Amino acid sequence: MRILSIHIYGYGKIIDQKFDLDHDFIQIFGENEAGKSTMMSFIHSVLFGFPKRSEGEPRREPRLGNAYGGRIQIQFEDETAPIEIERIKGNRAIGDVVVYMPDGSTRGDEWLTKKLNYIDKATFRSIFSFDVLGLQDINKNLTEKDLQDYLLRAGALGSNKYEDMLDAINKELDRIYKKNGIKPELNQELEQIRIINEKIAQFKEYEDEYKSLVSEQHKIIENINVKKHGVYTLNQALEEKMKDILYHSEIKEWKELEAKLDVEPIEFPEKGIERYEALKNHLINGKKDVELREEKLQALIREERQLDLPEDEDINTLENILKQEPDIKHKRLEIERLQVEVSKNEEQIHALMNDIGWQEEHVDVDDSNIVRENVQSLLSKYDETKLQNQFYSKEIDHLKANMKQIEEEISTLENKQLSDSQMRAKKEIMDLEFELKEKERMYTLIERDYEREKKERDKRNKLQSTLIISISTVLTIVGILYFILRSEYTFGSLFLVIGLLSLLLLKLGKREETDSLKTDYEEEVNTLKDKINEISGAHDVNFDFYDAKDRNTELKNLISKRITNSVKLEDLEETLAISDSSIDQLNLDLSRVKEKLRVSEEIENGQINAIIYTIRDIKQLRRMIDKDKVKVAQLDSDLEKFSLDTKEKIKNLNIDFHINSIFYEAKLLLDKMRKTRDTYMNLRDQINLFENEVGVIKNRNFVSEQEMIKLLDFVNASDEDEYYYYGRMHNEYKNNENRFKELSVKLEEEHYDQNKRTMLANFLTADLKAEETRMRETINSYQEQIDEEQSQLAKVNQEINYLEKDGQLSDLNHQFEIEKNQIEVNAMDYMSLMYIKNLIEAHIKAIKDERLPIVVEEARSIFENITKGRYIDVMYDNNVLKVKHSNGQIFDPSEISQSTKELLYISLRISLIKALKSYYQLPIIIDDAFVHFDEVRTKTILNYFRTNIDDQVLFFTCKLEKSIPSQDTIILKEKIRR
Repeated sequence: MRILSIHIYGYGKIIDQKFDLDHDFIQIFGENEAGKSTMMSFIHSVLFGFPKRSEGEPRREPRLGNAYGGRIQIQFEDETAPIEIERIKGNRAIGDVVVYMPDGSTRGDEWLTKKLNYIDKATFRSIFSFDVLGLQDINKNLTEKDLQDYLLRAGALGSNKYEDMLDAINKELDRIYKKNGIKPELNQELEQIRIINEKIAQFKEYEDEYKSLVSEQHKIIENINVKKHGVYTLNQALEEKMKDILYHSEIKEWKELEAKLDVEPIEFPEKGIERYEALKNHLINGKKDVELREEKLQALIREERQLDLPEDEDINTLENILKQEPDIKHKRLEIERLQVEVSKNEEQIHALMNDIGWQEEHVDVDDSNIVRENVQSLLSKYDETKLQNQFYSKEIDHLKANMKQIEEEISTLENKQLSDSQMRAKKEIMDLEFELKEKERMYTLIERDYEREKKERDKRNKLQSTLIISISTVLTIVGILYFILRSEYTFGSLFLVIGLLSLLLLKLGKREETDSLKTDYEEEVNTLKDKINEISGAHDVNFDFYDAKDRNTELKNLISKRITNSVKLEDLEETLAISDSSIDQLNLDLSRVKEKLRVSEEIENGQINAIIYTIRDIKQLRRMIDKDKVKVAQLDSDLEKFSLDTKEKIKNLNIDFHINSIFYEAKLLLDKMRKTRDTYMNLRDQINLFENEVGVIKNRNFVSEQEMIKLLDFVNASDEDEYYYYGRMHNEYKNNENRFKELSVKLEEEHYDQNKRTMLANFLTADLKAEETRMRETINSYQEQIDEEQSQLAKVNQEINYLEKDGQLSDLNHQFEIEKNQIEVNAMDYMSLMYIKNLIEAHIKAIKDERLPIVVEEARSIFENITKGRYIDVMYDNNVLKVKHSNGQIFDPSEISQSTKELLYISLRISLIKALKSYYQLPIIIDDAFVHFDEVRTKTILNYFRTNIDDQVLFFTCKLEKSIPSQDTIILKEKIRR
């Protein structure tokens, strides 16, 4: 099935729009609110019916009262031509559908449903429609089993209808009964019956007396039943006796007829009286018919002898002449038509010659296709060269205008041009100002860091000085002590020298720090400022450097452009001169062609081709004239031959030949001859008919006489009266016999056999009635005994009810039976649901066992293709799917990445569509299913759909895929007329 086009009368926001969808793969692009979902819903609605209000799907009826619905043109594989399906708003919620067949006939909804193989909208969407929700469901937090079920359903069933039914059945089963449950109905009823059974057990103390009364109750009931059975038996016998009295008179009659029929019956022909009278009447009427027909026969013979029968040869001659009438008239009309046509063609030739300026016909002029193509080539070159000339002239004018404008711009820029020394001075000042700013910024930073470092250095020097002084003082004191106290001059001198050296080093390390760095930066800043002032005083630098630079660059570009345009102008002027010379040569060539065609030089060049065709028309008309003249000569010869032959044939028929009246006179004579012959043949047929009828009637009269004789001989009757006597006797016997059979059948139906009838015939009716009275008295006696025993039974029942404590036990027993019956009803419902569940599970298993291996086999190549060889196999075993990586590792679907799961799901869905190809050939609809894919994966998937899918694919998207050709793309506008 292939959708060729759709015409939307009114659906949602789309009003009176037509779309051509005759492509294998078509991209339908539109922004949000452009109408993509509306178009998809329209396709579903036309094929399967408008949405019902109970479906929860918008009906998309137009707001402004436009026609609701539209039509789709579809090509089915088994149809020779496209059909059109139209669905509009009607009496039903799904709308009224009409299918227009190629032969002009129409079909209805039943035909369309059968054509689509009874698929419904939900099944179509679940199998042939891809959307982003289907892919998002894979990425939910599914367990491994849930993911397996989801993928297997996509590959085997295509929808979750069966799973929904199983879920509903399982919920209903849980509502009825659960093992160890409390709330289910069956669990509650079992608990209730257990409580009732416990209450019944509390009344065990009255069991013995209760059982005795119950036993007596059963005996009384049994006696009553026995007597009732006796009464029933007697009533049956009484009814039988009453029936005997009712049929006693008929039994007596039957017995009397039996005695009358116990004699030999009289032999008489079947329906002998009727047959005899019918033969007698037939014989009388037959004789009258013979007399009437013989009189009519003599009249017809006299009329026949008065006719003059024509010869067959003369009739054949006239018929042959009349057969030639259409051909002769046609030839005469053809001669007139050809002569008129010759005259018209001659006039047309003269008119055409005048159009091209010929005074006489020139049959030797060459009007071949070579000449025409040469002229066409010259005219094309002439037109092309003319257009080039115009183009070159416009280009030259345009270039000159541009060059003038460029000269004005150059003059303006040159007046504003600055000298190179000014530009260099301005550039140098800009560099010095930038350097000055950097110096001032660096000076500020260095001054701040210098003050901070100076404070830290003073603090560190002070600490070092204190430490060195302390150490030197200690060493000096130690050296003095060694001198004074121990007279150790060596150590004393050593310590003293070290202490003095430390003081000396400390003194040398202290030098006066100056601010030389700060002073240097101040000098450099002042120097830069002086230099800037010096340059500014020497040159005029009061302008914007970059504007001046841009003007210099623009001036250079304009000068370069001026040079380029000058060169281009020279080339165009040279080309224009060459083109002018080509036009002169073409005009000369066209003049030579006009000379060869024998036409005036003043005729425009563009009319040369028309002149060639006119010359061809003249030659063609001349050939037609010559051909028509030959035909006229041949037709005249045929008419002359017909005239001679006809004169020879009619010379003996008293007809004068004239070509205009011969057929009329021949027809009159032929009609007269035929009428005479038909009259003769009619009379001859009537004569033969009457002769045959007379013979047949006489033969019938003879047969009737013989039959009457046979009937009299059958009963040995000498005359008609004796025959009638035997007939009456036979009829009386037959009437008795029929009444006897009727009574026998009636009595047998009432079950009266031969012996019983004979016995009852011997009784009197009074004896039977006396026996009936005795039976009634016995029945009344039994009925009195039953009434007494029923009174005893009532007393026993009263005592039993008392023991049942005011009916509590009886109520409990009654409740017990009610609960028991309810449990049985629920148990039956539970078993029925279990049976249905087993059937559905068996059906799902059968589908998976039959279809899944085929689907998985096809899905292998699809999965390998769209994963670009990363995964090379899809395996199915024991109701479990696995995939194989190109490195040999086998993964469960839950172990692979999210994107690979989506590709596996798509592979199974595509494979299922291919597996169902023999059942459904429907288009595939993709509703932005790949919106979350990256660009590479989207192109891979779409490329597979375009190259490997036989069915038509409709790809609805809000993201234009540029890899799809524009001829395979429909763009929906955002604003659609409402």
